[in-house]
Amino acid sequence: MKLTRELTRAQLPAYWSERQALFAHRQADLSELKEIDSIGLAFLVQWSQALAAEQGPLALLAPPASFYPLADLYGVSSFFELTDNPAGSPNGTE
Repeated sequence: MKLTRELTRAQLPAYWSERQALFAHRQADLSELKEIDSIGLAFLVQWSQALAAEQGPLALLAPPASFYPLADLYGVSSFFELTDNPAGSPNGTE
């Protein structure tokens, strides 16, 4: 699932209303995002936890640079399978 809106507090209501459809996907392509804040990270953690029992961790494709310090700060990197580039996209774009 390719996400096109930033994962921030301002966008959370829109993502939350779509969560049932989003949480059905095992991969989140974040290559178009420039920003993730702590609220967006919490949303990704919930998504990963929703998948964990049956499908394993949420795969994040090309997370923006802002993801890494937050994930390290909150100790949640292990909740995700991280990939630098989206599948089939050698330069990180689609």
